[in-house]
Amino acid sequence: MTVEEALLAVVGAIALVLLFLGLADALQGDPRARLRARRRRPARPGPPDPELTPASRGALARRPAAPPATSSPSAPEAVAPVLAAPDAPASDGARATVTAEWRDRVAALIRSRESGEARQLLAPALERGEVDRETAGFLLEVCSTAVARDLWRLRRALGRGGGDEGPLEASLEASQVLLEASVSEAVSRERRRRVSNRLWRGHTRLGVRRWRAGSFEASVESLFRALGVPGTDERRRRLARDLLVRTLEDMAGQSLELIPQLLGEGDRAIALGQAQRLLEHIRRAREEGVSAEDLAVAASRARQLLEHIEHTPVR
Repeated sequence: MTVEEALLAVVGAIALVLLFLGLADALQGDPRARLRARRRRPARPGPPDPELTPASRGALARRPAAPPATSSPSAPEAVAPVLAAPDAPASDGARATVTAEWRDRVAALIRSRESGEARQLLAPALERGEVDRETAGFLLEVCSTAVARDLWRLRRALGRGGGDEGPLEASLEASQVLLEASVSEAVSRERRRRVSNRLWRGHTRLGVRRWRAGSFEASVESLFRALGVPGTDERRRRLARDLLVRTLEDMAGQSLELIPQLLGEGDRAIALGQAQRLLEHIRRAREEGVSAEDLAVAASRARQLLEHIEHTPVR
């Protein structure tokens, strides 16, 4: 081997050593940085004691930790709530004695437009306080959906010149029974408001429909029910009162036209009954907040009816 080849071999070996040391530093990082990282790293738990068997370690792991002395109540104070729990009174509408099958049965009857049978099951359970808050809220939603459905069907039927009011009236009655129950007061305000608005809309629409058909007696009853819906705001009540005033005026005008015919046929008792019903409706309207000024026309026509009946000789 020549001298030049020996020198090249030595230089190559030195280069390989330096390259190896540089790669090792790059892989391992700065020793001072590793030391700082080790100080910041939380201490790892040491290896388990070889004398501690797996069975004994599992028993210790399942043993509950003792609460801190500062937060643990004394023995009488800790036991007192447990002993008092069975005797604590339940919150309003918190107890339920009706079954899930009963709830589903009532809901199915309402959905299938058999609200009359649903009301026969619902009313006694409400009177006995057997319906809880959750069940009442669920059935209120079912009733609200049924009222909206029957309103939509009746509106579509009007375009064809017909429509059965029975299903809507039945679903309205079932909803009213449930909404007026004491347990419904525990239901959320938003849910009760939604049901009240649909209930008011259903009674009002029936009242307007019957007024247009000339069935003033039935129209008046529907509008009184609209005024009696719990939770109705003042704007809707004012609208129902205005419709009621108009209906009473038309009812009185219709009676003025029919009274002479009834008296001429000798139906004095029927004529007197119509006048008395009109006066009773006016009295109820005053109780619902309708002013005497708004009822002046209807009241004047009612007095004319009575005077006409009184001055007509009996045949």
